[in-house]
Amino acid sequence: MKNGLAILAMLLVMSGAVLGEACSWAVGKQVALGAVLLFVALESGALLKGARIMLAVCLISSLAILTALPDAVGILSQALENAAFIIGLFAAVSLLREPAERSALVRRCGDLLIQQPPGRRFLVLSLGSLLISVVLNFGVLALLGPMTLNANTLEAAGGDPNVIRIRKQRMMSAVLQGFALMTVWSPLSVSFAVTQVAIPGLSWAMLVPLQMLLCALLLGLAWLVDHFTFRRYHRTDRIYPPQSWAPAGRLMLLVGTIVTAALTLSQLLAVRPVIGSMIIVPLSALIWLWVQDRGPLIGLAGRVCTSLPSYRNEYVLVGGAIFCGILATNLLEPATVTALLLRLALPPIAVMVLMVWTMMALARFGMPQIVTVTVLGHALAGLSAHGIQPLVMASGFMGGWALSACTTQVGAAVLAVARMSDVSISTVARLWNGRFVLCGALLLALWMLVLNSLLEK
Repeated sequence: MKNGLAILAMLLVMSGAVLGEACSWAVGKQVALGAVLLFVALESGALLKGARIMLAVCLISSLAILTALPDAVGILSQALENAAFIIGLFAAVSLLREPAERSALVRRCGDLLIQQPPGRRFLVLSLGSLLISVVLNFGVLALLGPMTLNANTLEAAGGDPNVIRIRKQRMMSAVLQGFALMTVWSPLSVSFAVTQVAIPGLSWAMLVPLQMLLCALLLGLAWLVDHFTFRRYHRTDRIYPPQSWAPAGRLMLLVGTIVTAALTLSQLLAVRPVIGSMIIVPLSALIWLWVQDRGPLIGLAGRVCTSLPSYRNEYVLVGGAIFCGILATNLLEPATVTALLLRLALPPIAVMVLMVWTMMALARFGMPQIVTVTVLGHALAGLSAHGIQPLVMASGFMGGWALSACTTQVGAAVLAVARMSDVSISTVARLWNGRFVLCGALLLALWMLVLNSLLEK
């Protein structure tokens, strides 16, 4: 009974958020808001420590708002509506995990990625992780992580334990970095949705191609860092038989179809791309599962939705972060943030780079990117008159979000990779990915400088 109510509550969150945004239906937003509160009440007893801490922070922040501001109820309602929307997006995207994890095509692609020569393995693994994470999101770590670790045997390493250690670092870093780089460009990602909320008026038709180019640059940088760090370990200790790349091509076609359909629908409805994603992704999940099992649609829909309550911790962490970010923007007026940044007396591009680097540094020590992007994004309302380009800022935020996801010690992705690899969180965040993130921060600054110069012409 309780699980059924939780599933119903999350379905109401998704449908209410879509109707509220696509149809400007205020009742839909209120339904999503109420459904989120119901879901949290039902699942609060099953939350893990991190999610409980976030929930406590949300309650304390709410009390602070009620004490400090006259329009506290309206502010809390707005924050809850935004949190409900982000949770609805996360829930909708997560529906692809059930058919993807059961897919023979995805498994064949995973095997293909792993069975590559050393000089090519990192690039193929990171690119494959990036592609699969569009449909699997965090699930790509659970899919490719065990595959890479199981393939990393003493026999395959020629009896050398040091080769096993190096391979584990390289392959798991490739999987993590590929997943993180998905957030640079994908319209299905939470980072895309949050950035569009924080910086309104962005043209996704311009943003998506730019971010795809930035993603390619960062992916190339990741490969170069790996190549020059481990080139002395390159060896051919086994023969790798030629394999067909047809499964990878079919998966690319599948992902491209889902993304294209979401963007096309958003264009037809004149809504943000994430709204198209929230409509297309559940339908795609149901169709994908039907193609695999050919069962009754009602039964398949039930199977797809059964997993919704299992993401309770992610819902609270993601929704709580956007909730606190909205409250912070009301406690910190954009004019105040603008004044503080202008006191630096730096060129606009330097201010933008500093804002992105600040977001990355705060994420390294536990501040969720959602909070920082929301607060600094709202400050752009006052900074745009001083030469701050919203498109450059959005591109920088999304790039910095992806890079910091590889190094934050409280991030779900880093925690998952550390646990699977049986190493400390600090090892993954600092030793395995620190060099790439530092080089990426410099590349991102150069990217923002070039992009800003082109837009100013």
